[in-house]
Amino acid sequence: MAVETSDPNGTAAFYERVLGARIVKTEGHPVMAYLGTTAFAFHETGGPGGHTAVRVSQDERAEIKRKLDEAGIEWRERDHEIGVGLFFHDPDGRQVEAITYRGGEDPRRP
Repeated sequence: MAVETSDPNGTAAFYERVLGARIVKTEGHPVMAYLGTTAFAFHETGGPGGHTAVRVSQDERAEIKRKLDEAGIEWRERDHEIGVGLFFHDPDGRQVEAITYRGGEDPRRP
């Protein structure tokens, strides 16, 4: 899940303190809080907006784009340097990101 906050470090510290999250900070990227297989990305206000992200392979991302095109659903891609995100909205207007990490795994995770 990705959210925007005026204080990414403070928000991440809360998740670390209360839930025991492992915090990872990389210059130019959101502050990450990892809880098992769940990750929270804390972006500065004015970033990509709140969204739910799912990790997919390059082939899966291509298939999702094909299905979105077939359904007439608009999408956009963004290169995050560590991976490529495919952004679109579900029927209720929630933003979803299907992200493919370079090398197949998020390099910030152990």
